[in-house]
Amino acid sequence: MFEEIMDRIDVTKYSYRKLMLVPLIILIIALLLLSTNYLRLGRPLNYGMELEGGTTAYIQNVTLDIKVLEDDLQKNFSDSEITVRKSGTEYRVEAPASIDSVELKDFIVSKYPNAKVSIQYMGPTLGSDLRTQAVRALFYAFIGMAIVVFIVFRIPYPTIAVIFSASSDIVITAFLMYLLGIKLTLGTIAALLILIGYSVDSNILLTTKCLKRRGETNERIRNAMKTGLTMTSTTIAAMVVMFVVCIQTPILKDMAAVLTLGLVIDIMNTWMFNAGILKWYLLKESSKKKRFKAGGR
Repeated sequence: MFEEIMDRIDVTKYSYRKLMLVPLIILIIALLLLSTNYLRLGRPLNYGMELEGGTTAYIQNVTLDIKVLEDDLQKNFSDSEITVRKSGTEYRVEAPASIDSVELKDFIVSKYPNAKVSIQYMGPTLGSDLRTQAVRALFYAFIGMAIVVFIVFRIPYPTIAVIFSASSDIVITAFLMYLLGIKLTLGTIAALLILIGYSVDSNILLTTKCLKRRGETNERIRNAMKTGLTMTSTTIAAMVVMFVVCIQTPILKDMAAVLTLGLVIDIMNTWMFNAGILKWYLLKESSKKKRFKAGGR
């Protein structure tokens, strides 16, 4: 069965030039949308409470209807950004920094007198500092990844392809996060950092098998694809299980969702774009060797 699936999705059967166009087109669309958001809103994605700043109210010892409370809060404070989530045995109300935390608590207590309500406030300045640190973490991760990849291969085209694939994974995943309403939080930033590692792992596997193994080019790509897809598929399965099990835990649920999306995108970038670049490079090098041998006769 596995062999049948691999035979159906064998990328070596198709024109590598056409396959490379698909990830490129999706990447361009993602960049356009994220850039539009940045120009229009001053940020490419919607930020979570940790990065935006605001008030979180924790409600315990009560059973409530999340939708009803959310609607009441939005009507009372005239703010559609207020959200209510269930996390384990408690409920979390997240409100932007523009809403007074005392008024928020008083409103919740008036609705649920028997509930235990605690408030946590994070100022916009602290949120801004965390955003800066998060951007630095992503930047340093990319720099470190690029250095390691270049040291390992020391060949421009394959190295650039690996870096491009990892970058594309992050950008397209961020694009999907926006479409699905997943906010950028410390948890999802951690997921994006993990995704860089997964992306580099699969791309290095492909690049190593193509550059350092003997045999016909398509066969090398197919062998790498079997191993790579097996690795990625098992990780996706684990993330799906994590998403289902942690559906009531927002941080873990969002991390699982981001990693699942990112790994699916990584399959596209690795086996359509990077494999295409490597095939082009290997065919080019093979052609050079043939011309050199012909000229030496």
